[in-house]
This record gives sequence, structure tokens and C-alpha cells, in this order.
Amino acid sequence: MPSVLVVLVALAASLLLGEERFESQEWRLNGAGRAPLPFRAVGVYASVEVQVRASQDGQRWTEWHTAYPHEEGALIYFGLLSHYLETSAPARILLIDPGSTPQGGAKRLMRPAADAPPIVPREQWGCTPQTCPVRSAPTYTTPTHLIVHHSAGGNQSSDWAAVVRAIWILHVQGNGWNDIGYNYLIDPNGVLYEGRAGGDGVVGAHFSGVNSATVGVCLLGTYSTLGPQPAALDTLRQLIAWQSRKWGIDPGGRSLHVPSGLVLNHISGHRDAGLSPRASSTTECPGNGLYVLLPEIRRQVRAAVEGACPLRIQHPTRCLGAGAQSVDVAVEIAASCQLSVQSQNDWIAASPGPLGIRLEVAPNRGSARSGAVKINGQRVEIHQAPAGESAPPCIHFDGIVNAASFDDRPLAPNSLFTIFGEGFAEEPIQSASSSWPTQLGEVTVLVNDKPVPVGFVSPGQINVQLPVVNLGSARISVRRREAASPERLLWVTEASPAIFAAWIEEPGHVSIYYTGGGRNTPPPLATIGNRSAERVGVEPAPGLPGVQRAVFRLPEDFAADAEVRISVAGAVSPAVRLAASP
Repeated sequence: MPSVLVVLVALAASLLLGEERFESQEWRLNGAGRAPLPFRAVGVYASVEVQVRASQDGQRWTEWHTAYPHEEGALIYFGLLSHYLETSAPARILLIDPGSTPQGGAKRLMRPAADAPPIVPREQWGCTPQTCPVRSAPTYTTPTHLIVHHSAGGNQSSDWAAVVRAIWILHVQGNGWNDIGYNYLIDPNGVLYEGRAGGDGVVGAHFSGVNSATVGVCLLGTYSTLGPQPAALDTLRQLIAWQSRKWGIDPGGRSLHVPSGLVLNHISGHRDAGLSPRASSTTECPGNGLYVLLPEIRRQVRAAVEGACPLRIQHPTRCLGAGAQSVDVAVEIAASCQLSVQSQNDWIAASPGPLGIRLEVAPNRGSARSGAVKINGQRVEIHQAPAGESAPPCIHFDGIVNAASFDDRPLAPNSLFTIFGEGFAEEPIQSASSSWPTQLGEVTVLVNDKPVPVGFVSPGQINVQLPVVNLGSARISVRRREAASPERLLWVTEASPAIFAAWIEEPGHVSIYYTGGGRNTPPPLATIGNRSAERVGVEPAPGLPGVQRAVFRLPEDFAADAEVRISVAGAVSPAVRLAASP
């Protein structure tokens, strides 16, 4: 039997739930061994992926579970009280027994506001002030951003309240934190649990050390290669809508998150903190299967918050020259709805105008500056060039999109994306299709300060091949001569497929040209109509940077204009219609 080192100091723990106590103890394990403490869950601390499994008797074992590298420890919940554990690699283990929840022990009893979803309070999931006291008084903040997580644990459990208790033990007794890190937790059945003690506005421990000004909500489970259950997503949307109303947050907007120094989407994923030099770590949380859903969640929650008066602002990002000027901002809103506008800067005056809102921008006699106005809570960003200079290139607010689907989902490494904006080029520029240059005339695109391959489409549209960069946020700007666009963040994920076209190029087969398949990800799966298709092969598309060609066998009973979709690593592409020929 491989060697087992037992750390003799047991971490203090006792929580009485019915007649059961739960405890925790630290252990170091390499291989299989009998645990010094019976356990229902383990926290795994390792720098690499570790497979773990448990047994009650040392003979019959659970299936292997993957513990992903996580600075805060990866929780694996087994459920049954076990005595043996096996790991595929050396790891520091926190043995956890959170007890079992009496039937009916976790109830939806709290509804703090009329528009809030029902919440299981701490006492009901087994965390009373006596059984899990906080170590110091909570601190408070005014949230500006809502951060989505996954727990990176199992997706199946018959006792989700016990899983929440296990997370509390991991965070407090394993990590030494003051309390559980998340403000809220949601199980796959859509049940919402109160997290950190102190109520709304309490600062948690969930956003890589830049926690102030955030609310953290964790979906229990691992969503690296699949998406959450519909019930969990429905509760997530309700929670975010309630918190957005409470704190005056535009769910579809973005603004500076002061602690991280990043201009983030108001609804962001944990991984988005990774680009900040102030962040304590990087992570793949909340998993690709959940992260790719965030743009649609933003749209859905904004629609819910706006209700009967949805507002659409045309080009809510403007880049201007240094001189004084009037700017008309076109808006679309129902005639029965009112418009309210508030300038955030004294050099921008806002009032009703012929198209919606007119902005009067004062001349700039200093360095480049940025400001904003709010129209019914939505931001219009104004970027003004330094004294004496003309307008720089400008990336539209939602101007970074997948080149195939033109949607704003996160982008995948090596994929092809499109930038829409203004001032990118003044005349048509030809580029080789098989190997794009990193400069088109006077135009260069920089991702994390490095030039990247670029192809010209029009003065307001260019195509770019994304290099291999870290997951989460990446910095991007467009430079024309010495003028550079305001820097923006783009959002990077493992895979985010979109199809350019699906053609029957030879009898019985369909060729699917797509981008966003990512790097080192599984090959794509395809459905034609409602039938799965057998994959024949995948290769780079000749002469098309960032594009793949996948060949599938056609199902025998396919329809001539059937919808075609592909999926990669839990992310599903928008549908396209099957075409008979190129």
C-alpha cells in the first residue's frame, strides 16, 4: 500500500445536526489508505488535477471524481459515510463530515424583498450562530458587479444542504477564512441558500482577493463540460435581477470594478479577475459550460429589470476629437415610457435631443479623458482625444463578436473574431487569405500588447485571429498610426463554437466550417435536425485562418434544410441551415 502520512493536528469542528456531528481533519495521501476520520466529503489541495474515490469497506469503491487545481481547495462530496480514500497523485486532503440533513431540514423560509427569490437561511441549512460562528465582524460594501461561480464539485447529491455545509467547513476550517466565501449558493434543483453571514452588501471571499464591490453567487456543481440545470439558471436570473434592482446595477452594462482595476461586465465570471495584477490567483471558474451562457443571461436579466420599458441605445461608446462638439445619441423606447439622463462628468452636458439624447461635449485642453452619461441606468461612454488631436479608432460597445455568428459570447483561443467600430482604415486594404499579416497599412490590432493577425473588411469592420491567451479577460486595442482606440477587454473561454456554413460537399457527408473550437479541446459533436451525426474527421480549413472543417456522415433520414449545430466542451453553437452546395 502506498505510504500515508497522517497530520496529527485535527482541525476544530463540531456541528450538531439532529444526532450527528460533522468534523474535519487534515490528511496527506498518495494512493489508497484508511482515513483517520470518517468522511462524507473531502477538500483536495493540489497543483494538478487529482482523481479521488471513496469506499466504506475498502473493497467497493465509488467512481473516480476529478478534483481540479484550486487555490481554495476543490470539494468532492461523496454522501455516504466512508472510511477509505484513494488519490491518483499526492495531495493534501481535508476530510469532512458535514453530517446528514434531517428530512425537511432545509426549507425556503426567507424572502427578504418582494422581488427576491425564496432563500434558505443559514440556520435552516445547519449553520446557526452557535454551530458556525464567524471569526470577526462582517465588513460591508456597495456592490457594482455580480460574480458567478461554480463549486467545482459533484453534480449529483441527495443532500445539497450537506454540500453547502461541507463548503463552509472547507472555507473556514480548511482555508482559515472568516466565513463561507460566497454570498449565495444555488443547487441544481434551483434552491437558493444564504451564504456569508451579515446580509446584503457584506464582503465575501470569492473573487481572487479583489472582493469588495461584488456579490458572489455559486452554482453547486462542475460546469466545465456541461451547462447547469434549467432550474438553477432560472434561480440565478431571479437572484441577479433582484440584486440589480436593489443596487441600481445595469445587468447588461460594464464599468470599472475599482478593486481589480478592470472595466468588467456587471455580470461577470470568477475567471474575469485573472488579468488584474491585484488578483491573488487565476481560475477556470465558473467552467466553460456556464461561462458561455453569461452574455445571454445579461440580456435576459436586463429585459426582466426593464420590464415594459426596454431601452436600446445605438452605439453607447463614442470616441471623439479634442474639439467642442454636439453628439446625438439615438435611443429606442416605447412612447409611453419616460427617459431620464444623468451626466457623470462636468464636461458633458446632456438633454433631450432630436434623436433621443443630445450631448454637448466641452473642448479638451489636456490629456485624453473618458466620461459617461446614464440613460435610464444604461451607460453611454465618451472617450475624448488629447488637446489638438482628432478622434482615435473606436470599438463599439458590443463590437467584439464571433466572426461566424456575430454574437457576443466569449471567444476561444485560435478562433476568428470580428471587431465593429469606427476609424479602423480609410481605404480598402488587401491581405492574403492564407496567412494574414499583423499590420494592414496603418492599422494594427493589439491583444495584451502584442500584434495579432488581422484581415480588412471595411473601415468599420476588421477580422482578427485570437492568439493563445489565458482564460478570462484579455486587453485589446486598435491602433491607426499613432492614435489608439480606448483599451477594451475581451472575454476568453475554452471553446465557443459558431458555424460559418454546413454544406453537402459529397454524397452522404456534410462539411461544417466553424470557428471557436478552442485549443486542446475534444473534437466537435454535431446534430443534424434532431439526430446525432457520426464524425469522419477534423482539419484546418484551407486558406482560412482560425477556421476548422469538420466532416460528418449525414443521417439517413435528414431533411434538406435541417438545422445543424455543433458542440465543443459543453458549449453549443447557434444553428445554421444545411445547404446543398457551397
